[in-house]
Amino acid sequence: MEKKRVLAAGKFDILHLGHLSYLEQSRELAGPGGELIVIIARDDTITQERGAPPVFPQEQRRRLVEAFEMVDRAVLGYKTDDHTLMVKDLEPDIIALGYDQRTDIEALERSFSERGLDTKIVRLEKRDADGLCSSTHIRKRIIEFYRENGRPRQD
Repeated sequence: MEKKRVLAAGKFDILHLGHLSYLEQSRELAGPGGELIVIIARDDTITQERGAPPVFPQEQRRRLVEAFEMVDRAVLGYKTDDHTLMVKDLEPDIIALGYDQRTDIEALERSFSERGLDTKIVRLEKRDADGLCSSTHIRKRIIEFYRENGRPRQD
């Protein structure tokens, strides 16, 4: 397998096994000796998309993701809606999209083509990952627990 530079991106707020699966698949695309760069969404981007801030600040999320052995580098996203700027700067061979990431692939490919970028977009598969594999579901579970059980004891 030829080594490639792969770009993955996400919020990575409350890390879970779904994130791990996404990064493992992205690493597989890079091949032996390839490079996996992960773009971490900025706090303001998450607040804009979700209507609520992330649990963990952007620099903490970046450091946690970069600590994974399969990740070569984690960088904060740019303050722009033009996703082609980071692609132009980082020059990936492949962009790895998670199975649940909402992205208009055709529009993105058109934008790449218009800018002379030869980056392939690969939609990854959903793989089995035991346990909670959604930050939203994890937050809901925590909220339900405290609604049902009240405040925990402070030991």
